[in-house]
Amino acid sequence: MSLPALNIIGPGRLAQTLGRLWHERASVRVADLLARDAARGHAAAAFIGAGRVVDWDGLTPAAITLLATPDDAIAGAVPRLASQVRPGDVVFHCSGALSSAVLAPLRNAGAVLASVHPLFSFADPAHAVTRFAGTWCAAEGDTAALDVLLPLFDQIGAQRFTIAASGKLLYHAGAVLACNHLVALMETALRSMEGAGIPRDAAWSALKPLIDGTLANLDRYGPAQALTGPAARNDLGIIAQEIAATTALDPATGETYRVLTDVALQLAARKS
Repeated sequence: MSLPALNIIGPGRLAQTLGRLWHERASVRVADLLARDAARGHAAAAFIGAGRVVDWDGLTPAAITLLATPDDAIAGAVPRLASQVRPGDVVFHCSGALSSAVLAPLRNAGAVLASVHPLFSFADPAHAVTRFAGTWCAAEGDTAALDVLLPLFDQIGAQRFTIAASGKLLYHAGAVLACNHLVALMETALRSMEGAGIPRDAAWSALKPLIDGTLANLDRYGPAQALTGPAARNDLGIIAQEIAATTALDPATGETYRVLTDVALQLAARKS
């Protein structure tokens, strides 16, 4: 039995990871790769181990199309894709914030639509392919599309849940807070430590075991019971002094400390 053809529009880090995993498991036949420039496309094809680099004029129809451009470019790509879509073809994207509704014009050509968002940080595809198994994915869209896509994600070890299209912005905001803003928070913490005269490398070496322990406690006990520190002890005087100190260092750092302390105090009240 022939494998379904998969076209990838925007073969960046996420698409390269999925494409290689599916190619290695013979789940699909990776067909056309459409990148912003040919060099990126050829690099993606080399990593995936398959794929023909094309431009819009050279794009051929495929049973499955992954639209993996940046979120702001998805809607603009839809009209260009419409001429290559056949009735029953699956078109999906992996945006966390957008639902499959952004693909709706393709219904006029008979496509079935979905979005599947992996809760995974695709910093490096070579590393990602070794760690993707077990990743949770949020899926929504047409049943006919999900009937095709979800088994493909199952084959590469994904876990999955369904989500209402109307909930995607709040869902993605939660993911951003947990992942991207954790990185931003660590940068803020390092700046504060540097302000105290501690070199950045030493500060990170000291903070990392604390972070790891906190994450372990979160997993074991949940947010309220994992909370420690001045908010948990209701040390309001220390909190006020530290807000002043961080604000003097950098107003944004002080505001971050203040806002997160408000949340921590709410958790402490729940704990008590």
